[in-house]
Amino acid sequence: MHIINIGGSLTTAVCLSLIAWSIRVLRAQKLAEQKSRENKGGARGDGSLPSIRAGRGAYARLSPSAFWLLVESRSIRPVLVDVRESPEEDAPDLELSGRLRMARVPAGELARALRSRQTHWLERTGFEPPTKRSSIVFVSTHGHSASQAAAVAVQLGFTRCAVIEGGLAAAAPLAPPLGADASDRSAIEARTRDDAEDGVDSIRPIDANDENRRVASPSASPSSPGGAVPEDDAISRDALATLVEYGAARGAPLVTVIDVRRYDERALYGSIRGSVHLPAEALPRALLCAPEEWARAFHFRKPGAEDLVVVYGRGNARAAYAKRVFGDAGMHRVLVLAGGVCGWREGGGEGEDARAYDAYAEGEAPPEPWPPEPPAPVDRRAAEAELVRKNVLSP
Repeated sequence: MHIINIGGSLTTAVCLSLIAWSIRVLRAQKLAEQKSRENKGGARGDGSLPSIRAGRGAYARLSPSAFWLLVESRSIRPVLVDVRESPEEDAPDLELSGRLRMARVPAGELARALRSRQTHWLERTGFEPPTKRSSIVFVSTHGHSASQAAAVAVQLGFTRCAVIEGGLAAAAPLAPPLGADASDRSAIEARTRDDAEDGVDSIRPIDANDENRRVASPSASPSSPGGAVPEDDAISRDALATLVEYGAARGAPLVTVIDVRRYDERALYGSIRGSVHLPAEALPRALLCAPEEWARAFHFRKPGAEDLVVVYGRGNARAAYAKRVFGDAGMHRVLVLAGGVCGWREGGGEGEDARAYDAYAEGEAPPEPWPPEPPAPVDRRAAEAELVRKNVLSP
């Protein structure tokens, strides 16, 4: 911009020059901010997807497979909320809707119900109201109403909200069977009676942290034993111990080990040495965070798509769910520690890094840990063979 002063005072010329300079600075700053946003919003040079900032309106999207792992693992106690106006008319599977035992709150009434949880929520649903830290999954036939409901809940301060990608219409075909025979059905009925006698609220169709139950998922074998995961998705205690040892010798860790249990479990029963902590119920929304937000919230670097990650819980259920959520976010180098802390027998110092214990729900009296066992030696030869077989180490 050029200014020519004809017949004016010097003061006027100086003022006009300052205005022109200010406009140029503001334009340059605006262009720089626009370029920065484009770089963050587009694909990165390494081919990975951009991070999404987890603002107040952010909620997680669970794939149908992750949803069923969450429900069938009986480990996190999610609150399922059906926000359809007339679910009986458009439900993709009436038996499925009844089986999930969801609280029914039409999307139009949700804000009022969440604001008045001790009155309107109880009157509308008859179920115990969720807290601001409850894991809530909103459900609708195709997911549109559920997305609107999740956005409303997040704006009201509920930080662990999610919807199912594609809604119940996408989840119904992947529903695991209730039981292959009468004995399985009897066990489920007995568990339901026990829950009623113990005062377990009916809004939660699952018991917390019962990780001895079979993990049912589209990728798991129906005959898998309690909490088992496919062999290719798991890593043994010896292999993990060897991998951690090699990383320490090199001065750079080769794996990020993430504890997905609750805060109270990690504090009371210890953790695997060198592991970091991110509860499974916080993981779906955490993956929406940019790397700097992740580091501030969880105090370790956000793993990338090419980083090796091992997740563990008390047993296998929460870790299997966490692996699925990571995989849905494009992170496929994630393994489950077979047996979790209950299978971890590597001692250190004056005792074990982590103690095994019985499952218990949040708010219940913590059980006594299992009797300690002497540290078992690591079979490095077998561990190295396993790591090579899984393409973790080069042959």
